Amino acid sequence: MNKNGNQLTKEEILVIADTIKGTTFKEISYKYGNKGGFGLVIEEVFCINPNSRPLPDFEEAGIELKVTPYKINKNGTLSAKERLVLNNINYKNENLTDFHKSSFWKKNETMLIIFYLFDELKEKRDFMITNHLLHNFSENDLKIIKDDWRIIRDKIKNGEAHNISEADTLYLGACTKGVNSKSLVGQPFSTTIKAKPRAYSLKTTYMTLLIRKLMSKEKIEKIFDEKIETSFENQMRIKLNRFFGKSQEELKNIFKIRSNAKNINELLLSRMLGLKGKVSKSEEFLKANIIPKTVRVEEDGHIVESMSFPTFEFSKIINETWDDSELRDYFESTKFLFIVFKKENDVYVFKDIKLWNMQISILDKQARDVWEKTKELIETGHIIKRISGKRRFTYFPDTTFNGVCHVRPHAKDAEDTYELPVKDILTGVEKYTKHCFWLNNTFIKSIIS
Repeated sequence: MNKNGNQLTKEEILVIADTIKGTTFKEISYKYGNKGGFGLVIEEVFCINPNSRPLPDFEEAGIELKVTPYKINKNGTLSAKERLVLNNINYKNENLTDFHKSSFWKKNETMLIIFYLFDELKEKRDFMITNHLLHNFSENDLKIIKDDWRIIRDKIKNGEAHNISEADTLYLGACTKGVNSKSLVGQPFSTTIKAKPRAYSLKTTYMTLLIRKLMSKEKIEKIFDEKIETSFENQMRIKLNRFFGKSQEELKNIFKIRSNAKNINELLLSRMLGLKGKVSKSEEFLKANIIPKTVRVEEDGHIVESMSFPTFEFSKIINETWDDSELRDYFESTKFLFIVFKKENDVYVFKDIKLWNMQISILDKQARDVWEKTKELIETGHIIKRISGKRRFTYFPDTTFNGVCHVRPHAKDAEDTYELPVKDILTGVEKYTKHCFWLNNTFIKSIIS
């Protein structure tokens, strides 16, 4: 091919993409003589010279080239292996007034995404290119992405680039791009605090749905068939408006549900939104990595229950650093939808919903303090403080530790355990009941109020 990649038409680009489908990177490298990374190999195929220009790779066609992996899960489903990293965010030069003039939009309005299958049992050069997609955002996705862009933009304008979190947004993230966690750059609206360098990205969960829609026959329900006119949360409220104020029993009768399952409120929310399956498995929730959680408020405004999260393995946590810990990654990438039921006249009434994610300032202070104390206790074998009858009391941070989160058991029974990397000093046990991090009930009250 004699044409420079910048001069290719859309039709020519797609023809070339078809020619590499079903080939491995080894085969492509041999043909084109490029021994660089996957992206460089594919750029060579399209005669694109590596650059850092703010324009699309195929300038005349207005198309950006992206190469990304996916994997086959143990249950046979497909998932993106990672987020799709887009262009860097230049805090000082980014257009902060007009989305359509932003570096994100100018570069990524239309993308040719080349997918290859990741297989941990194979050499990287044997990974195969299997599919490609010429991607434009749907109307509803674009509405959400514009809102996401504004959230990122507003933090930069407010001098809070250092407080940006991927969980702030739904589809369009701002992922860190530094060599390590200590990499920092200046930001234009704060003279005292530097921020981590970041790039726009499409979240891993967004990419997973893109892959499944492209490559599998899996049917995924949508919450919004209609056009989204307002924010995602407000659009949800509009759909739910006629159900606010109804008791749990009234809702069960409306939808002819006889179950008393633990997840009954999530089931009711699904039906209120017109879904046959779980709301957590809807397209919008999967794309944005939103997890529904029920909050029950008593008549006096008190919340009895703290909120649990996935258990952690004692032997894993001691080999983590905070920046690469499962806990930090979980809260930095996850949004929650609180489904609020309040007791009135002795029955729980559906009152509200609230989208929430943990602020970076809380995550990297209070949550980190609890995590570091927990890790220290496991490393030193100082877990059990005393035993009273059949009950064991631990040194793990409790609800009084810092007012945000704590650690306590989250197991089926006392026999549901994980291995300890260090024997407990008091008892000598080598296994201990599964534990997890919990959000304090008082902290949850402050969120929803």
